[in-house]
Amino acid sequence: MELCRPPLGFLDPSCLPSLRDDVDDLEDLGFPPPPSPFFSAILAAFQPTVCDDAEEAWRCHINQLVTDSDGSCAVYTFHVFSSLFQNIQTKFCSLTSDAAGYLGDGLRGIGSKFVRSSDMLTTCSDCPTLYVDADTIISYGLLEKMKFSVLELQEYLDTYNNREEAAVSWLRNCKDTFPRCPGDGVITCQPGDSEEKQMESLAQLELCQRLYKLHFQLLLLFQSYCKLIGQVHAVSAVPELLNMSRELSDLKTSLRAAEAAVASNLEHTHMAHTQTQASGALPSFSSSEAAVQAILECLNNQEFSKAIRYIHECRRLWPNGVFGGGSESEVQTLLNVYFRHQTLGQTGTIALVGSRQDLSLICSKLLELNGEIRDMIRRAQGYRVVNTYLPDSSASGTSL
Repeated sequence: MELCRPPLGFLDPSCLPSLRDDVDDLEDLGFPPPPSPFFSAILAAFQPTVCDDAEEAWRCHINQLVTDSDGSCAVYTFHVFSSLFQNIQTKFCSLTSDAAGYLGDGLRGIGSKFVRSSDMLTTCSDCPTLYVDADTIISYGLLEKMKFSVLELQEYLDTYNNREEAAVSWLRNCKDTFPRCPGDGVITCQPGDSEEKQMESLAQLELCQRLYKLHFQLLLLFQSYCKLIGQVHAVSAVPELLNMSRELSDLKTSLRAAEAAVASNLEHTHMAHTQTQASGALPSFSSSEAAVQAILECLNNQEFSKAIRYIHECRRLWPNGVFGGGSESEVQTLLNVYFRHQTLGQTGTIALVGSRQDLSLICSKLLELNGEIRDMIRRAQGYRVVNTYLPDSSASGTSL
């Protein structure tokens, strides 16, 4: 039987009427739907382009989404962006920590406030992922809304990337021009400062400005993504839809614990022969279909650590294939495979996995913190102006 192929995404069940009929017949007899022997081939043919680089994967996805006509690409929007956002957060925290270390205790400890803002953003904004089938996207008129929202999201992302580049560039220039040693004093703005000291202070303030803009832009980016999530998740209230949110959320919790345990075991495995024995304990899969079957059996039997190890092995055997690439976690790959399999031959399924916190409280806290940082920068700039343009002023110098 020739399969009709949409551009991306998992296979629309209407393209496999015989498979769906067989599944229905088994369910009528009281048997659960079996794993399809074609399942990994279906995923490999229609999954989003697998890239080791999360940014490249997102760019490829947007290009494909623009021409999507049946929702088969749109179903992976949240999956791909979630991987990208995790990557963004990692670099964001690293940059903030680096800049705070350079600023030290200067400017009234403003560096530590940036670290606090960074911690709050990454702690509170656990990027949620929405799982949905293509039929639901089309049936409820969500495709065009998603396309528009993704283009809007991309505008926020482009601005974020520009501001990240500006902050990285300025920090590098500061380090090259005004290198700081552990024994250096606190950065101050004093009337008697030398011209070089004044230039250094101005450079520090400009770095703070760029960091502030980057922090605020990350908040806007996350809000834009949550808006997209909300547009699609709104249909979950429809009684006809099967909501798998709790099932997938519980599975994610278990898989994360297993992932941490496996990583800990690998970290404490120092002897080469032990590593060889550990890898030799893994089965030698004859095909990707057999591997998918084994992974699904692990998930059904709650053998989560084994499922994580299987994914490691499968990525080695079939890199950049159905088992994902370096830009996404093993947990995310397993959740995606599980959801696509559970919904194979069915329509009308949705699941939201991730933080469901009240974003209004998070936003208000971040806006308050960012407002405090902005005011500190403005006050510091005010002192800088006084010290630079009114050198004869009798006003006493103020340490910032």
